[in-house]
Amino acid sequence: MASVTNISGNRLIQFADGQGIRRTIRLGKCSAKKADTVRLHIAELANAKLSGQPVDSATAHWLAGIGDILHAKLAAVGLCEGRKGKASATVRDMLRKYDELQLPHLKPATATFYGHTKRNLTKYFGSNRPLASITPIDADGFRAFLRKEDLATATVNRRVVAAKTVFRRALRWDMLPKNPFDGIVGGNSYNEDRKYFVKPADAMKLLDACPDAEWRVLVALSRFGGLRIPSEANGLTWADVDWDKGTLHVKSPKTEHHAGQASRILPLFPELRKALLEAFEAAEAGGEPWIISKHRGAGVNLRTHLERIILRAGLIPWPRLWHNMRASRQSELMAEYDLTTACRWLGNSPSVAARHYAMDTDTDGSFQRAVGQTSAKPERALQNALQYTAETARNGQQAESHEVQDRQYLQGNSDVCSDLHIKGMGVEGLEPSTLRV
Repeated sequence: MASVTNISGNRLIQFADGQGIRRTIRLGKCSAKKADTVRLHIAELANAKLSGQPVDSATAHWLAGIGDILHAKLAAVGLCEGRKGKASATVRDMLRKYDELQLPHLKPATATFYGHTKRNLTKYFGSNRPLASITPIDADGFRAFLRKEDLATATVNRRVVAAKTVFRRALRWDMLPKNPFDGIVGGNSYNEDRKYFVKPADAMKLLDACPDAEWRVLVALSRFGGLRIPSEANGLTWADVDWDKGTLHVKSPKTEHHAGQASRILPLFPELRKALLEAFEAAEAGGEPWIISKHRGAGVNLRTHLERIILRAGLIPWPRLWHNMRASRQSELMAEYDLTTACRWLGNSPSVAARHYAMDTDTDGSFQRAVGQTSAKPERALQNALQYTAETARNGQQAESHEVQDRQYLQGNSDVCSDLHIKGMGVEGLEPSTLRV
């Protein structure tokens, strides 16, 4: 038996252990309902300890989910074993282990993203917080904390999913009894409001504002080639360009871990070919093999430089500068070619393209075509209409001429048929005569 005692609002539970010694567990300030729930589980633990039988599943589940402090109190009076490593592992221990085992396998951009998530986890939970003491309520509180950090909704969702992944690894490493982020939904990881279609005319202005041929190649690779900048551009060499076949061999660090997606072949679109040819002619013979040689490396901030070029071109910087140029190209290709071809050229899947890249290249025109106010290609439509009309008229004339010829032919032979109306039928009839048996 176990009993609950209330002393000035502080509740404690007393029970007798196997040797008859009265043990006390102090709960502190809590509701009577919660104290009674703890009392029932303590009674089950004490009975199981006395009889040598395993505890029931409900108490076992409760024991695994309680906080580290209460668990330590139960272990101190012999009701359960200490959590050992699980009880002592902290947020700092988890993040250090993650850096040791997972960080070497991450791409630089992914590592940077997880770095932001780890910083948020440390700020919210504290580096010395025991992992076993973090509850699902704390996980929901982490999302609320991120919202107060003035982050976009999509960014909040991605970091919640990243935190869930980190805790899942810690659970696998036996650093905590359960993942407090289990059951928490990440939500949409993309933001439609940050999509922006970069018009071809604006892209040409951007090319004109570039300071050198290499920058024109970077812009052309992104806007007219759809490459990921800087990862795919930095891997390009002049040996990857086949001028005769009109192709560009693109190596993709982002997708190389997927079977058959380490590289892809991209057509040399006219705008892309022009920029590459200009840079090729300006390159020194026997010089660097890299197409992008001057503006590469970790110390080069391409985004800041691109924003200056956009302003120099008289344009207003758009969200996600490089990504939206790549997305603009994919949207054009999906409108002109089939989806599978466009995705194969740009190195992503149809589902990813539809969610993160697809945009209407002409919203106003699409709406007008939908309500029937204009045609998608008026010149082509007019040409087809005229051709159809001409063919219909020509076919009609041919049909009429054949009809006249047939009528004249029948009229010319009508005299032969007219005798049949005049002459009567003979006594033998129409059938030839036969021998009588």
